[in-house]
Amino acid sequence: MISRLLSARAQQHADATAFRIGADGRSLTWRAAAAHAERWTELARARGIPSRARIGLVLNDPLMFTAAYLGCLAAGLTAAPIDPRLTADELTTALTRLRVDVLATDDVDAAPFRLDLETWYAGSRGPYLVWPARRTARPSASAALRPAVILASSGTTGRPKGIPLSEWQLLHAARRVVRHHRLGPSDRGYTPLPLFHVNAQVMGLLATLVSGSSLVIDGRFDAACYWSRVAEWSPTWLNTVPAILASLVERPAPQAAVADRVRFARSASAPLPPVTARRFTERTGIGVLETYGMSEVAGQVTANPLDPAGRRAGSVGPPVGLGLRVASADGGPAGVGEPGAVLLRGRPVVQHYLELRESGPERVRRARNSAGWLPTGDMGFRDEQGYLYLVGRADDVINRGGEKIYPQEVEDVLLAHPGVGAVAVVAAPHARLGQVPVAYVTSRRGSGDTLADSLHRFCAARLARYKCPAVIEITDVLPTGPTGKVLRRALRAAPAAAGGSR
Repeated sequence: MISRLLSARAQQHADATAFRIGADGRSLTWRAAAAHAERWTELARARGIPSRARIGLVLNDPLMFTAAYLGCLAAGLTAAPIDPRLTADELTTALTRLRVDVLATDDVDAAPFRLDLETWYAGSRGPYLVWPARRTARPSASAALRPAVILASSGTTGRPKGIPLSEWQLLHAARRVVRHHRLGPSDRGYTPLPLFHVNAQVMGLLATLVSGSSLVIDGRFDAACYWSRVAEWSPTWLNTVPAILASLVERPAPQAAVADRVRFARSASAPLPPVTARRFTERTGIGVLETYGMSEVAGQVTANPLDPAGRRAGSVGPPVGLGLRVASADGGPAGVGEPGAVLLRGRPVVQHYLELRESGPERVRRARNSAGWLPTGDMGFRDEQGYLYLVGRADDVINRGGEKIYPQEVEDVLLAHPGVGAVAVVAAPHARLGQVPVAYVTSRRGSGDTLADSLHRFCAARLARYKCPAVIEITDVLPTGPTGKVLRRALRAAPAAAGGSR
């Protein structure tokens, strides 16, 4: 399917630029992308690599990752994208757990030599063999599943697990994105998001392939250069996360002529505080389209309407192309406005996880319950029109003496304070109450040393007493993952002392 799409694009728009690097202008035409895919197929055949053998994609250059990812899928291999920033020890562990047969990299010097692993160099002329494996047995020979892509979960709440996605799931997700966002050949996106995550792969690369549009890519977000890149390449939409939007709020606004060309800024990967969306639009004139996605559905789960009049602040929108249910504590459907567990169902949703272990046979476990629903781990509620509002992760809910506190509600209040840059609220142990909320806050420029006291008063005027943070810690930075999502487990590991707090 992906092979046929690439061939069709190469025939229809051979010399049109499909993908471009924002930082230096290097580009890949549809003809070149299809030629890369042919070389992947040829090398796999020449090396005797069987269908759905696992290819570890460890590439720093976003243009080379793009060519390798599409080429790998078009050749009928299994792509296993891996964070190229990993240390040698971490990379060795990831390659072993994923049972990778071939390492494809653009930095051979950094490849781990301790593994007897066939290695290909993925460069501008396509892949070629660097060294073969000495052993004949392939790590994936006894694989339990043979998907098109294997993604490792983010691990923000625990040990990563393997998420297997079929070619059908990937393209179905990309088509849902294209339809909802009305992407066409005249559109151009801009994404500085990490390409080893599902958002950039499906919303960026595959949606571009499906729509026949084009995409400007950068390897990382650079706030100082962001608007100059937008001005230079004239995208019609922006692929962002809340951390990017919050950072851009603090930067000078783009010129009106630049902003006017942008149809929307799409936000995903983490809940978007309404105050961040409002500040971004007020500063830039660009509307924000908030969405909600998961690797388990190859990306988009819900999305606000493309029409700004239909968007709802604080909501991630109604579901797009799959079943969604909010379940109460007894397992039944939650009422309107009643928080509960968010569940998903439908063909786009994965049915199994892979247990990522370093030894022993590869095992799978069911991802869905007996009724066919996937527990997302997220908590939320729906309004009368079916719009979903997320209130946090199930394991982030704070139980303060029997009172349930959803961190996002407290975080939204704190973010409304003019002195707050970013915030994360987590549970801290308490001798009498069991748990109390603790807030970690970064300050905006110009905030004084009395910010913590000011925030305690701010919360007291806007939150029920039991929801107010027991401790507010002012910190220079919050620990985050590659997409800007706060790593709450790192904060919970060493919470502020709260035993004698308010």
